[in-house]
Amino acid sequence: MISFVGDTDDSFSRYGIDHFIHTTGLSVVPGVNADSGVCVGYETEGMGQFSVSVVKNTAIELQAGKIVMDNLEYPLFQVPMNTHDAENRCIAEFRSNDQKYPCISGSNSGIRIGFDIFRLTGYLLSSNPDQTETGTDEKQYPSLISYPLVDLYENILFKTILMGCSEIGIPLVRKSYWPRGREFAVCLTHDVDEFKKTYQWITRPLKYVKKGDFHGLKNQMKSFSQKIRGHEPYWTFEEIMQNEKKHGVCSTYFFLQESGEKSLFRPGSWHLYGRSHSLQKPRIIELLQKLAEQGHEIGVHGSTFSHNNPLLLSREKTEIETIMGAPVRGIRQHRLNLTIPDTWDFQSESGFSYDTSLGYKAADGIGFRWGTCFPFHPQGTTGVLPLLEIPLSLMDITLQNGSGGWDICSSMIEQVQHVGGVLTLLWHPAVFNNLEYPEVGDWYWRIIETCKENGAWVATGGDIASWWQSREIAEFEYQYSDGELTVCCDDNADCSYELYIPKNRYAELISENATLFKDKKGHYILFSDTGYMPNTMAVRLR
Repeated sequence: MISFVGDTDDSFSRYGIDHFIHTTGLSVVPGVNADSGVCVGYETEGMGQFSVSVVKNTAIELQAGKIVMDNLEYPLFQVPMNTHDAENRCIAEFRSNDQKYPCISGSNSGIRIGFDIFRLTGYLLSSNPDQTETGTDEKQYPSLISYPLVDLYENILFKTILMGCSEIGIPLVRKSYWPRGREFAVCLTHDVDEFKKTYQWITRPLKYVKKGDFHGLKNQMKSFSQKIRGHEPYWTFEEIMQNEKKHGVCSTYFFLQESGEKSLFRPGSWHLYGRSHSLQKPRIIELLQKLAEQGHEIGVHGSTFSHNNPLLLSREKTEIETIMGAPVRGIRQHRLNLTIPDTWDFQSESGFSYDTSLGYKAADGIGFRWGTCFPFHPQGTTGVLPLLEIPLSLMDITLQNGSGGWDICSSMIEQVQHVGGVLTLLWHPAVFNNLEYPEVGDWYWRIIETCKENGAWVATGGDIASWWQSREIAEFEYQYSDGELTVCCDDNADCSYELYIPKNRYAELISENATLFKDKKGHYILFSDTGYMPNTMAVRLR
């Protein structure tokens, strides 16, 4: 039904093409013939019943202007071709200063996209945003990080393919992003940096004194009073486990064992004192085992300098695996330290299945580093890695107190839900102490409740990685003839499918042992009742 024609020697474009196909979950066949339904052509016109043509363009601008489509606008880092044609309608418009012209136009036989979606997405997913940050104008920089641009660009291309299917009256089938067609996903994680408050007894009161925040200083005094009575302010694990059980969710706990060199005469190294603990202590081993027994995942929080030290990285992984008696799949580097692509190479060589370190540090802002909220395979020194990167979206310490903090949370939820991606949360155990971090811990539970109400799948990092990797290898094809849609897929493929049906038609299930329902967005979700899809599924369109 969907075919692709065109090729490129450009590594960014090639990566962008592969990423689009794998992420959107389309069944795409190479080449084209006259019987093809919708043909996507890269710098060439397709020969199918409907053609979607994407222009090639090697230029990348800092921010050339904005693209406006469906009453939404977001940055465009390329000056697009003017696709105006008297016979075609304008689908999207490019705007920059006094310029305004169509950059996507279409007719009943085809659509032309005037900018290079594949090169733009490949460029954004190849560390280039990091390399250009120092030269970015302050007014433009927030635009780069505030949107999941890769996902928005790819959504544009998917919408044009969908328009083509609608125009020629055929259904479109793709793999759902998440189990049973859930609208988006939430990945719950905690970085366990420390188990008790140490140097912060000095630094936090001093911070409040400098800011003139006497309420915060008063809370520190109350916290110290509780410490004297035997209550450790940063040991909040029982409370977290109880509340996560109450909400019906599990999370990933990344445990740190710091080994960096520290000195009393170097205040910048003081944080290492609080993190230089042994995971072999009976109370810590008991905590690790209790978390695992309740369904939570244990991962490695790579120490400060492990991102450049593969031997240290492997040693930290082995130690936790020895304690747990089970393999460790996930990692997040402490302080989100990444030397790209070396750290990913080291992680992959150490046997990690996924990393979730790609996010903005507290001083760098809030948003979507590299422009995506979907898992993806990063490129290493010798090519695309088997390691899966689950981008970090939202971290507790980047939020300010008051309504502004929740407004940011709400905005991030809305953006991730819009594109159907994964909202990865990082909430340190310490912030669940309300005296130490007023409101911040409460927002975690509010995010979970809000996302579940909006149809999200809430899971651990390991569950997200397992689902996505299974989804990637699940192959399928579909055929449509005489009003019957047949979906053929791998035996025992744990996958669900989205069915986009032509207007004024509805679908009814013919096959047994499966479920078909219409979701809030108006398309159908198809999945097996037993958790595994039968080899062939049939649906009648009326």
